[in-house]
Amino acid sequence: MSELYIAKNLLPLSILVIVLGSILATAFINPQKFKESKGSVVIAVIASIAIVFLGLNVTLNSVSMDFQADVKKNKVTKDSVEKLWIYPNQLFSEKTKARPEFYASLCYNNLDLYNLTQNLHTKITVDSTLEEQYISILLIQCWEDYLKLRHFDKTGDDVWLVNYIQWAQSSYLKAQFDRLKHNYSDTTIRLAELLFEYASTLPIPTKDPGVYKKQVQELLKDPRLIAIYKETP
Repeated sequence: MSELYIAKNLLPLSILVIVLGSILATAFINPQKFKESKGSVVIAVIASIAIVFLGLNVTLNSVSMDFQADVKKNKVTKDSVEKLWIYPNQLFSEKTKARPEFYASLCYNNLDLYNLTQNLHTKITVDSTLEEQYISILLIQCWEDYLKLRHFDKTGDDVWLVNYIQWAQSSYLKAQFDRLKHNYSDTTIRLAELLFEYASTLPIPTKDPGVYKKQVQELLKDPRLIAIYKETP
């Protein structure tokens, strides 16, 4: 990358020197005598080299910009995965006051969790209510951030939606959303409603994870989702 940096900065300087030399030559050289001299050949050669240098400069600038854009996109992708997927799942294992059945409802493809909690009716407490609300706020915020970051991220809409439609299977999250949705943007509300709508037709528990992908492929064709994407460029 150091060689690319040096070349990128030397090329404009070289072109500037050639242009200044051409201006001086135009001012002091007799055109007719110059045309008949070897100097004309030299200048013609220099002009050709200048054109080549200019083309190289444009190419190197383009390559450098593409490289920088790719590096930035890779970083955004890494940050997005950590913030919008890994961190929420980390919370599930760290928070202990929310009800077990609340956690299980966010992972209906996990049959072990489903079997362990399907007959539970844990008593609601102030602590469990507040923690479930906090987690719900964070999950819905993930959907809002996804809409803002999707163009700068390499993960792909289908991957994100497969993850998020699993959360949307939760009736607990849906109840929290109905109470909290007015805190979010219109596009986030509409995305959430679509996720809950499509998730509501999935089996519980979801023994075949492949149904998530099939459902998301249908969701991606939905004109309502396409409209949301167009409104969040």
